[in-house]
Amino acid sequence: MEEERKKLEKLYQELNEEDTATKQWNQALIPKSILLFPPIAFALTFLKINTDKSILDLLGFVAMGGLLVSGGVFLNYLLSKGK
Repeated sequence: MEEERKKLEKLYQELNEEDTATKQWNQALIPKSILLFPPIAFALTFLKINTDKSILDLLGFVAMGGLLVSGGVFLNYLLSKGK
């Protein structure tokens, strides 16, 4: 009887561990969707407004913005390092 109870407890524990991983992943769906919504909305509106542009133009636009921001961060680092 005791041996059977231990087997059931072990099985229950394993099922609980699997459920926890799935539950944590599902709970993280809301923050994931909140993070993904703005870039998707931007891409869709960019392509909707600029019908003559392609995905390549969108990627170039985003890359140029990223370069400008990175350059600003780098300059800020250089200027603050001198103090």
